[in-house]
Formats: sequence, structure tokens, C-alpha cells
Amino acid sequence: MKILWASVFSLLDTSSGAAIAIREMLMQLVHRGHEVDILGATVFDHPAGVSRIADSWDEVRARAGQWVNVDDGPLRHRLYVTGETARPLLTSREEGDWHEALLGRLDAFGPDIVFFYGGQTLEMLTAIDAHRAGAGVAAYLGNAQYHGTRWCRDVDLLLTVSEANAALYREREGYEAHSVGVFIDPAAVVAPAPRPERVLFVNPTLDKGAAVVCRMAMLLERRRPDIVFEVVESRGKWEDIVQMVTAAFGEPRDSLSNVVVTPNTADMRPVYGRARCLLMPTLWWESAGRVIVEAMLNGIPAIVSNRGGPPEMLGEGGLRIAFPEACYQPPFTELPSDRFLEQIIEKIVALFDDPGFHGHFSGRARQLAATKHDLRHNTDALEREFAALVARGQGMRKGA
Repeated sequence: MKILWASVFSLLDTSSGAAIAIREMLMQLVHRGHEVDILGATVFDHPAGVSRIADSWDEVRARAGQWVNVDDGPLRHRLYVTGETARPLLTSREEGDWHEALLGRLDAFGPDIVFFYGGQTLEMLTAIDAHRAGAGVAAYLGNAQYHGTRWCRDVDLLLTVSEANAALYREREGYEAHSVGVFIDPAAVVAPAPRPERVLFVNPTLDKGAAVVCRMAMLLERRRPDIVFEVVESRGKWEDIVQMVTAAFGEPRDSLSNVVVTPNTADMRPVYGRARCLLMPTLWWESAGRVIVEAMLNGIPAIVSNRGGPPEMLGEGGLRIAFPEACYQPPFTELPSDRFLEQIIEKIVALFDDPGFHGHFSGRARQLAATKHDLRHNTDALEREFAALVARGQGMRKGA
């Protein structure tokens, strides 16, 4: 099959779970002999997301209004260099330039499938022009933020990451989305020589439960200073969370002595090598939580929120926490009581102090990751969905 990925969102973005997922999907399709073309732009969810191309980023930015090629293993990203990296700041001229290039690629490449995510006007136009070029159209639902039916009127296939997310869209919007699972290459995330000694938390934003993690770290700071938290910044800034939470408890500070902060990175293997357990107390609707599966591949037990996609990802590879309903409401600043948090802290301490307790969940995590989240199995599912889409298109053309 000939597949054109067409989106102004860059697949090189390390701050976007959807970009990371699609990039791996396309990698696997290339490995299976399919032809993949990528038409993108320098749009990132967060400025820190450029870490994969940090060494050449200044050179790329200097070419605003031009096209650059970025080689990425078996993939080549054709990127239109925008003046700003945030999607809302794209100009009409930039969108026009990108759309003109899309028309050129549809003609020159002749794709069987045009694939994208995003539900704005440019994506609607992409779907219309893809159909006019005779291609099937697929879109990816990586979160729960799509509403209405106009954006996907001309989309033939909706793909998503979990059965939980598919069910949400079926019930809320009437979409029929097909779950193809997570796409994670173990070689890219499994630490070669682990020394598990830290509590890991990724992406310190309020909706990801950063305030909850901060309060637990405060409670453990004096009691168990040997238990160190590692916070990996992606879109959020840990210092802002610490200032907010400590001030609320009358202890205003900029940092905690038992927390190490790590900047956004394209290589998480050293981070996972240091992790004894993962915290993912997400408070908004999480479609899946790829960091859970990456941790499981490393045999790292996770403690996650018991709603949305995380329980489906985790299975029996860790522990689930049902937070009070008020905690799930924006702006996600409502904290459960310290008594409630003490229950979670007890499990964290047990994962450090009780080798049998940790070993049980570590073994289950590895086993489930190797079976339930197998990359080959999920690529099989993606390939079947795409092959069926192409076959439907060929049947319609013959019927016409």
C-alpha cells in the first residue's frame, strides 16, 4: 500500500503521545514493505517537543517559509517550516502553502490512503482533496477532544488506541472507531541495565495529576527521604506545581528535596532504568497512557487512575486508584485528603521495601506487555484495517 501521512502536526514531536504513536505505526508499515510518504510542518504541542531534532533545530527555524527534509531511520519527513510552532499561530499564508504542497503530493505520489489527525478546517480540506485524488481517508483519535461530525464527514476509517476510547466516542458522538492498540518498539524504551530506585512521574500538568504527586512527595519528604521521585517534564513545569501546592499548605517553596527533575528527552531508556514504580494519577480522560506500557515493558509496576484507558493498558501489572469525583473536574486543583493519599503512599513504600510485592507486579507487567501490547500483533491489526479500506475503495471504483 501507498500511505501518505498529511498533517501540519510534526511526527517528530516528543511532547505529543499521538505523534509518537503515529511515527511508530509508519515505521512498522515501512518495515513490512509498504510505501510511506510524510508531509508535515514544524508544529509541536509544546516547545520542548523539538528534543528529537534539538541539534539541528536552530538551522531548521532559520528556514521559515521553506521546506526541509528530516531523515528519521526508514522515514523521511518533509516539513514546512512555520514561523511559530503552536498550531493556533499558523498564518493563512502558511496553511495555503502547505495545502498547495499537499495537492502536489497527491498527484505525484498517488496514495492509496491519506492518514492524519486533527479536526480543524485544514484537515477537512485534506480529506476532501484525498477523496478527489482517489485515496481512502483515515484519521486517528488519540484523545477524547473531538466533537461533532463535520470534521470527519469525509473520513472513511477512524482509528484509536484503546477499546475504552472507542466506547467513549461510540456513546458520546456515535463514531465507530477501531482500536489498534499502542505502538511501542521495546528496543527504543527498554533499559539495558536497570537500577530501579525512583518513583517516576511523567508530564507534570494538573490534568495528569501533578498536584496529587506533589502532595505525596511532600508527605514522604521527611518520613522517607530515601524514596526519590523523578519528574520528567514534557508539557508541564514542575516548579509551577510545587509553588502552587506548597503555598496551599502554608509551606511556599520552589522545590522539594526528594524530587529530581529531568527535561523532556527523546530517549527514555535511562529514565526507565532508574524507575522502581510509575505514578500516573491522571485526572482527565486518558485514552490509553503509552508511558504505562513503556514502564510495563521494563517490568516497572504502575499506580494509575481507574478510569479511561489506563486500566485497560495496565491489566494486572500494577494498582488502580479511584479518586474522589471532585478531583476529576477541571481545573484539576482539587486534592483528595491526606488520609486518602496515605493509602497510595503505603503501596509506594511496599514497592520499595517488600521485594515479593514488587516482584509480583513486576513479573505481571512484563508478561502482559509482551502479550497484550505486542507490537507485531498491533501492526497486524493496523495492516488489516488499512487493507480493508483500500479494498472498499477499489470495490466502489469498480462499481462506479
